[in-house]
Amino acid sequence: MDSIQITANPRSFLRQFHQILSGKRSLARSAFNNLMPGQKRLLLEASGIKQRTTTIYNVDSQFLHTFEMRYDDLTDKEIDDLKKGLRRLQSIIDAFALCEQQDFKKEVKQVA
Repeated sequence: MDSIQITANPRSFLRQFHQILSGKRSLARSAFNNLMPGQKRLLLEASGIKQRTTTIYNVDSQFLHTFEMRYDDLTDKEIDDLKKGLRRLQSIIDAFALCEQQDFKKEVKQVA
C-alpha cells in the first residue's frame, strides 16, 4: 500500500526524507537514494550543495560528466545543509498551495 501512495504522490519522497533526516539519520541513506534524480537535483540546489563533476578530455573533444549523488558522497556539513534545503522546498510548496487557478493565467494588458 505504501508503494502505491508514493507512486501517486512523488512529493511524499521528500516528506519522508525530511522526517527520517530529522529523526533517524541512520535511515536517511536509503531515503535519499530513493529520491528520483530530478528530486535529488532540486534538493541539492536548495541546500546549496554542488554536484560532483569532472571534465573528460578526448582526442577530438571534451565533455563534462556529472556524477550521480549518493548519500555516502555527502559530507556531514552537507547532510546538515539538507535540512535547510528541505525547509526551503517546503516553503515553496506551501506558497504554491495558497495559489488559486486564476493566479496562473497570463494577463494580457492592453496599451491605450
